[in-house]
Amino acid sequence: MIKFITAHSSETDDVEAAVSEILSQLDPGSLLKFSAGIMYYHADYAKTGITKRICDSLPFPIIGSTTSSSAVRGSGEGAILTINVFTSDTIAFNAGICDPVTDEPFMPMEKLYNQLLNEKPPAMGKKPAMFFVIAPDFYDITGDDYLAALTGLSGGVPVFGSAAFTHTSEFRDIKTFFNGAEYDSSMAVLAFWGNLEPKFFRTAIPEAQVINQRAVITDSYRNRIRKINGIPVLEYFESVGLVKNGSLEGIDAFPLILHVQDGSRLIRTIHGLENGEILCSGMVPSHLPVEISSCDRGFITESARKTVDECKKWLESQNNTGSHAALVVSCIARRWILGTDVFAEINKIDSGLKELPYHFVYSRGEYCPAHVQDNRTVNYFFNFTMGICII
Repeated sequence: MIKFITAHSSETDDVEAAVSEILSQLDPGSLLKFSAGIMYYHADYAKTGITKRICDSLPFPIIGSTTSSSAVRGSGEGAILTINVFTSDTIAFNAGICDPVTDEPFMPMEKLYNQLLNEKPPAMGKKPAMFFVIAPDFYDITGDDYLAALTGLSGGVPVFGSAAFTHTSEFRDIKTFFNGAEYDSSMAVLAFWGNLEPKFFRTAIPEAQVINQRAVITDSYRNRIRKINGIPVLEYFESVGLVKNGSLEGIDAFPLILHVQDGSRLIRTIHGLENGEILCSGMVPSHLPVEISSCDRGFITESARKTVDECKKWLESQNNTGSHAALVVSCIARRWILGTDVFAEINKIDSGLKELPYHFVYSRGEYCPAHVQDNRTVNYFFNFTMGICII
């Protein structure tokens, strides 16, 4: 069993007041044998030294990142630093951060993975039960690259988590975080050890949201699409009315659906245009069928409600509902579509999961496994998704 404790603050100027507020909610005296934490915050908190002071005041590892919005139960709409603590007598934790990634992440991730194995608590098995990860800002290196490395190294251990973002309009100061220090290009990883069986849920985009006939990506490189149906990608997007005068304005509301050979559907958002190529937030392999969907505010709230209902149904089937907690990661593009109704999706979690403690964050990408046959999971990196991990 894991005890899940949360805290929040909106104090950015007074360091002592902010640290005292967080520590009073966490109650360090109630910690069990093993503990670890996850923290999300606006960049201002690190600049004032609050995040480091919190870490220095707590006797366990903490990973985290900058974000635009996060919430825990009871935080309301004003919290700009949120933290949750896992503490347990039977589930153990350790954490770390990889060396800066400038090209290919496998070697930095291999070094971190071996470190986690070497530092694992005794008698907790040969490999972790789950990883919670926070990816750094990425451009040509994608969330898929980190996931492929960690999945391959661990033999398919479930990976859930987020990608760092920021609250600034210029997208500056995007950082990952480990034990008081910030990093520009390093993934933070928290490993769970012991008898833990997490349950995963995620939103889906139904066929009713698709606005074009299924096409095929005929030329791509990593996260860049060059051609669809044999014609330059901008010409194709113009043909379906999504590019006007070379502009991609509003394209966040039109995520791509990639149909993979194993039957899964990968969601990709478009985050840029460069030299006639469309840049996506994840890998876009050539020869995959692709559809374009159109999503509005109503879709965002309704898909969140349906996913929360799935969680509720599963929780009601369990006899020990009170011992669970939820980690929730949602794509920043969903937040943008909500416009001024900033907390509509968070409110679905807050009201739908009733008294269940949770930690919610908006992210630039979502790591969420899928449950498949034989009680196995398959790891995926998504965009435009809300993923929920019940522990």
